[in-house]
Amino acid sequence: MEQELIQIFEMLVALVAALVAYWQHRQKTQAIVEKEEVLVEKEVAEALQFAAESEKEEVVSYFDPEDDKVTIPPDAVPSRSWKMSEETKRWVTIGHTPEEQASLLRQIANAEDEKKMQYFISVPTAYYEIEYGLVKGGGKGG
Repeated sequence: MEQELIQIFEMLVALVAALVAYWQHRQKTQAIVEKEEVLVEKEVAEALQFAAESEKEEVVSYFDPEDDKVTIPPDAVPSRSWKMSEETKRWVTIGHTPEEQASLLRQIANAEDEKKMQYFISVPTAYYEIEYGLVKGGGKGG
């Protein structure tokens, strides 16, 4: 009987050892999966950071007057930063004949369609220098 108890005890110890080994294996597998997920998340974060830095460089280049690498506003630049406001359009066209007003507005629309940040518009009686949607200069003549 004593031999049987020893065998039962050995079997219980072996069962506990097997359960511990299974638990450790499961923990290790779970840790490996979590590590892989962290690595993937890190790669995604690095890619997003690279894209954001690249986009930032394009925006800075666009607004830098000495840098002509980017001449069309990147998608990150809101159109209000280079399009002319309705108030400015009214100011530019006031005092002109209806034909001249139509010509000026058409020139503005064409420049904005081409996403130009700096351009000139003119009619026989006046000219305007436009930069980032604002009147930078101009003149009127007879």
